[in-house]
Amino acid sequence: MPDDGRRDRPLATRQRIAETALDLFQRQGYAETTIDQIAAAAEVGRRTIFNHFPTKEAILVDHLAIRREVMLQRLRERPPDEPPLVSLHLVLRELAEHGYDRRLLAQIRVVLTTDPHLASQELSIGAFDLEKKLASALQERAGETRSALEIHALTLMAGSWLTTAVHIYLVEHRPSLLECFDEVVATCVREVGGLPLPPTGTS
Repeated sequence: MPDDGRRDRPLATRQRIAETALDLFQRQGYAETTIDQIAAAAEVGRRTIFNHFPTKEAILVDHLAIRREVMLQRLRERPPDEPPLVSLHLVLRELAEHGYDRRLLAQIRVVLTTDPHLASQELSIGAFDLEKKLASALQERAGETRSALEIHALTLMAGSWLTTAVHIYLVEHRPSLLECFDEVVATCVREVGGLPLPPTGTS
């Protein structure tokens, strides 16, 4: 069916497609749902879907993706003199606690029950894209006070906290995404704290 004549903003159209697809995935199965069925139910053309999503898997995890822009904005709003890792932790923890629609996360989790490995590739791709954007935002803020290596290392470490927490929450059916996040962070901090490091500046 064609669109109803209203000029939806791109984000509204994208959200409508993703939520429609999640409903179909849950009701009739991920593998059984076709792009044409999603297009018909969302009242958009097939081309419109591919303008927003490269794959069907990308539609499944889109709710996770669209929150990245909110997270980046929150990071840019943190005090410029705040240590990068502190900013990252606060922003990522806020996202884990308040940033996701629990109903949509529940739908994603139901779909993944049929195939726990379904979203692995999309989550990995999304994590890589997020890490690049976070590192860029921190580098702009830090200027010459932090090297690119430092920013990259901190961003990779912090980004992995959220990616791991989301994966555990979805695949292992944990009750709280925030608890998963805190547990992941605590584990990493504990293990790094006990790691014997060689002196820097030695060959």
